[in-house]
Amino acid sequence: MVCPKVVFLDLDGTLVEFCIRYLEARQEALSLLKNYEVTADLKFTLRDSIFLMDREIKRVLGERLQPEQVYRQIHERLIGIVEKYEMQAAESTRLLPLVSQTLEKLKEMGLRLVLFTADGEKAMNHIVNRTGIRKFFEAMISRGESTKVKPHPDHITSAMLLVCSKSEETIVVGDSVADIASGKSVGAITVGVTTGLNSRQELSEAEADYLIDSVADLPDLIREIWRTGNCQ
Repeated sequence: MVCPKVVFLDLDGTLVEFCIRYLEARQEALSLLKNYEVTADLKFTLRDSIFLMDREIKRVLGERLQPEQVYRQIHERLIGIVEKYEMQAAESTRLLPLVSQTLEKLKEMGLRLVLFTADGEKAMNHIVNRTGIRKFFEAMISRGESTKVKPHPDHITSAMLLVCSKSEETIVVGDSVADIASGKSVGAITVGVTTGLNSRQELSEAEADYLIDSVADLPDLIREIWRTGNCQ
């Protein structure tokens, strides 16, 4: 029986407008890497996230027995680029329509709400404080110090352990293919929201269990899942 009790909610593109200029950030990262001879043969493109670049650089430099400080220098500069663009977005983004009212409804339904974002701690806190939605969440999980962020399974696995959430009780809601892949990696229900990064078709191709046009549609969807699952 599938009876959602814990809702993992993405932030950018799901609850607030997606304002991160991620392609510009990736281009800046690619330009940075051209300055390092040790990364010259790594064929990254704009399709690769900065987190993927970072993980691959760490792996390759480790295999080549490069000193740890070489990786640390590149890592710090890459994360600096990420944080710069995140904070620019955090300053300008706004809540999507009916978000506060929807979060209130979900709480009234007895659901446990977890904010689950690839943003850094600083950007995440800035957004929830600016928009006034911090009060709705029992936990807020950023990427922390890790670059193993969604869709990497480590991110959601550690998050579920932190809040003691079982797969069959968990529903993962987000606007990106990464959100859907993250939820599927742990056997959770996945809900794609068409207000952000990826299109309805892309979310469908990622095999989201459900698609909604706004997070405001989520309470009715969960009630229907409860009804069909004979949840108490």
